[in-house]
Formats: sequence, structure tokens, C-alpha cells
Amino acid sequence: MRSETSGALAAPAYCHRRRDLIAAGARVLTAMALGLPLSGCTENPQLGRSQLILVSDAELEQMSNQAEQDIRRRTGVLRDPPRQRRLENMAGRLSSVEGAPQPSRGFRPELLADRSVNAFVLPNGYSGYHDGLWRFTGGNDGELALVMGHEMGHLTGRHAQERVSQQLALSIGAAVVGTAAGAAVGRRYSPAIGAALGLGVALGGSAFSRSHEYEADRLGLLYSARAGYDPNAGQRFWDRMEAQQGRSSAPSFLSTHPSYGDRRQRLTALVREDPDIVQAIQARRRTG
Repeated sequence: MRSETSGALAAPAYCHRRRDLIAAGARVLTAMALGLPLSGCTENPQLGRSQLILVSDAELEQMSNQAEQDIRRRTGVLRDPPRQRRLENMAGRLSSVEGAPQPSRGFRPELLADRSVNAFVLPNGYSGYHDGLWRFTGGNDGELALVMGHEMGHLTGRHAQERVSQQLALSIGAAVVGTAAGAAVGRRYSPAIGAALGLGVALGGSAFSRSHEYEADRLGLLYSARAGYDPNAGQRFWDRMEAQQGRSSAPSFLSTHPSYGDRRQRLTALVREDPDIVQAIQARRRTG
């Protein structure tokens, strides 16, 4: 896809911010080479690990706002009030559970007019659900809740912030993150920025990493279990995904990441073995 970023000269503010970002990445690379502690690392208690975060939440918010406008323009919002209300009710139910992310503008799901099986989330809380995903799940609450919880898991995991920061720190992302910094200052958006924010599948490329997907899978299952949705819905969802694998109409949702069978097995194991998820399931059973 052709980039929409213009070739105009960068503004002084952008140049200054770009130098700051590249300098930060250089410091990280130097620390890695010398075996020193990494600056810019923050602890994420819900992941149980530290993360390299070099780009501010404010910058990611601005990039996300531009990406949201572009996605809504290119894909189109599906005007279906009953289904949209179901998504919003589900979002409210999932957002109310312990540990769920709380974006400043709220978690905002929207039904989009696209027949592919896909969903995504932006760091500003906007989350898109394609008509094709709804049709693939048959509108099943448990399966949709698992997908929505998965997207929330990306927010909790700060995966977009980490992805952009890693690209910068490894220098191969200097051009992408530099462009992203320009968008944050110059209010421009391009598909390269969208991919960095986790829109890779929607833009025809890869999305988050394998480890990010596993983390979002676990958090999504945890949130949906705490909200009282069927914990076994994920197994049915990935069974159908696997059944369609290799067909010309195979779902694109997360298709570049762990195999469908692998994800089904992991979800099954989490339902049986993860103490937080087991506790959530048991608590919901006790309350009826």
C-alpha cells in the first residue's frame, strides 16, 4: 500500500523530536552492547515483566487518532444499531472487570463494513470488528467476548508502545518511528504507522509478535471469564479457524501468528491450569 506521507520538508519541531527518539534508541543499543541496565524500561505488573517504552502515551494517542480516522474512512462503518449496541454492551461488561484497561476516552468498539474475519485495537481505545468476524462467529457472545478481551489485552500489555520502541531501539525501525514521530507532530498518518500500532493484518502485513499474541490471548480469556462469558468459546473459535486454514476464503484474523491448533491447546491449558483464570471461572459458577 502506498504511503500517504508527503515529501515536504520536516518542520523544526519534528526534526528535534526525531533526533530525541533516535538518540534514545542509540542509548538503548549502547547499553545492550555493554551489558548495562536499559533505560526506558518500565514494569508491567499484569504481564509480570518489564518493557522497553521510548514513545510517550501522548504520541501514541495522536497517532491512533489519525489511524482511527483513516480506518473508518477506508473501511466504512456498518450502520447496524442492534449489533453495534451488543458490541458496546459487551465492551462495558468486559471493561468493568478487574484488570481491564481503561483508556482515557474509554474502550470504543465499532462494527465495520468489511467481510474479512478481522479485529484490531488502537492505543486510544478504538477497536474495530469486521462484519466478516461477526458472521464467522455467528454473533456468538462467548466467541466475540474472547476476541474483544484479546484486543483489550493488547492495550493492557502496551504492545503498540513496545512494538514502536523496539523498532526504534533496533535501529531498523528508525525510519518507521521517525515517520511516526513526524505524524505525532505534523498530524500525518501512513500505513507504516498503522502497522507499528498493530494494524498490520488490516493493512496487509503482520501485526503483533507471537509473544504479544500469547499475552493478549491469556488476558482476553481472563477478562472474558471474569465477565462471565463461556471460557470454552475460544476452543470452538480456533477449531473453525483451523478447519478453514488453506482455503481461499480462510480467515485473516491473526493468520501470520501462532497456529490455530497451538492457540486452541494453549487456551485449553489456561482454562485448566492458570490460577487466575481458574479462580475467575469458579467464582462465576458460584454466583450462578
